[in-house]
Amino acid sequence: MKKIELLIGDHEYELIEKIFEKEPDFSPVTETDQVIIKALSAIISPRNLAEENVGGKEVTTTSYQKVQEPEDKTIDGSTHIESL
Repeated sequence: MKKIELLIGDHEYELIEKIFEKEPDFSPVTETDQVIIKALSAIISPRNLAEENVGGKEVTTTSYQKVQEPEDKTIDGSTHIESL
């Protein structure tokens, strides 16, 4: 067993809460799924919340990159995949 203390931003905490609000009946497919669901669930469990508002600057960064699709989307033997 391991005991882990985790400092997580309010934004990330709220996102994890939203995941469980939208999918209250998560059904793990694999053992890995089960571990991930259990870990995320523990992060937002009120009994594991040791301290609120510990200070610090809240930082959220999101990046998006627009993908430019070619007009001709056919792929044949002469198509250079790297250039798509």
